[in-house]
Amino acid sequence: MDMATGLISPLFRDLSFTVTRGLILTVFLPLVPVFIFDISPASAFALITGTFVIEYGAAAIGIGLGLPPLFILYVLTCVALGIILTMFDIFDLLAQHSDKVSRFLTKTEGRAGRSVFLKRYGIYGLVPCVMTLGFYACPPVSWVMGWPRIRSIALIMTGYISISVVTILATIGFFNLVHG
Repeated sequence: MDMATGLISPLFRDLSFTVTRGLILTVFLPLVPVFIFDISPASAFALITGTFVIEYGAAAIGIGLGLPPLFILYVLTCVALGIILTMFDIFDLLAQHSDKVSRFLTKTEGRAGRSVFLKRYGIYGLVPCVMTLGFYACPPVSWVMGWPRIRSIALIMTGYISISVVTILATIGFFNLVHG
């Protein structure tokens, strides 16, 4: 805080907004159905925490805890979207407030722009990327490459939701097979 003027710095204000939105999307929004549908808060928190750590692999935790599959998908989606949006916002703040990061971004976009194939089709690699490397890897790649944000988020979420559904269904099938 700037004591002379009493104003909050733009960086701190923007960072506060980013973190608050991230918390709303990753923690508070997933808890809404807990209170509406009488779902165990402890199980919901375990699923949220698991999603932060093992991403779509947390679907198996949710099934093991007896949570409804649609609730599991909802939580996985909220947490992933919250993290992805927060990461993009933090990268933007870094670019706005750091000359070094801004120069790096400009230099990288110039290099990526030379490859016609990468420029035209590279963004579609975000779908298999999220399935193999997870949602933490995709926003930095997209941001550095300068790909359109909305399309990048849509592709990342498409891949993430797809692999989450597959994981949920495979886990249900496995449990049905084991418990006969």
